Amino acid sequence: MGASMIFAAAMAENSVTRTLTRALRAMGSLERLAEHLGVTESQLVQWLTGNGRPPTPIYLRALDLVARGPFARK
Repeated sequence: MGASMIFAAAMAENSVTRTLTRALRAMGSLERLAEHLGVTESQLVQWLTGNGRPPTPIYLRALDLVARGPFARK
């Protein structure tokens, strides 16, 4: 599933999905974000679409990433 599809699929918008979506934009790809967070892409997709929530340490890692700014290669 591509990043644009995930942005559209994140209909259950809440603070978790917004943070994860911003972290995804910062990293530039689902693969890079999953690797950074130490989770599988399928777990990440579930959380991005509002199906469950990541454990607190993973959510905090995503918050830290968003706070530091964009990292995607231009």
